[in-house]
Amino acid sequence: MPWPFRRPPPPPPPADPAVEIAPVLVAILCCCFAFKLFVHAAIVGSAWCALGGDATAAVVQATVWLLIVLLAFPSGAFLNSAITLAACAAGKLAQSDAVLYIGAQFAGSAVAVEAIRALAPLDLHGAIGPPPPAEGSYSSAILHEALFAGANCLLALNSSALGTGTPLKVATIVILLIRIGGACMDPSAAFAGALFAGRYTDLVEVYCVGAALGAIAAGTLSR
Repeated sequence: MPWPFRRPPPPPPPADPAVEIAPVLVAILCCCFAFKLFVHAAIVGSAWCALGGDATAAVVQATVWLLIVLLAFPSGAFLNSAITLAACAAGKLAQSDAVLYIGAQFAGSAVAVEAIRALAPLDLHGAIGPPPPAEGSYSSAILHEALFAGANCLLALNSSALGTGTPLKVATIVILLIRIGGACMDPSAAFAGALFAGRYTDLVEVYCVGAALGAIAAGTLSR
């Protein structure tokens, strides 16, 4: 037939969702691995230098600040399990994707601390452990984690409102939240320390349940 009557080409086959999400999961796993590796290396390095508690906290917080600016924002990867759950609650991420993202975050965190275990001198292993919960009852510790995790999630979900210099502003606010509250605000980070030390007390009750409650509340408010 002449050109005007030529049969249109068949539509392309639908993309395989598993193929589309695979590179995203690899990026999340690798970026979480790098984030946790550098943070725990900062802890071990501070212990090797025999820095005091305040100096160690400053080194670790500076490392977190740099990683947010230089890794989290440029990569665009979801690196925080609570923020992932908040994005799901806000309707910005499918539930099935959120489950896979969180799995990749925990896997990357596990590989990172096992790498630290293999590389760090044995006498420095005691420097790494799960974060201590807030003082008081379990309910107050859960509420404390929920409040600060929720604030961190609200910041992440609404970071575009900060205007220019967003990575610098977000990183600075995150460090302020850490310094003010001392909360973990990320279940995968709490899991990394618990896995390294083999101490899982408070992991589920405080750092998973508390952070999840704060994340869901933040996501619901951001809808």
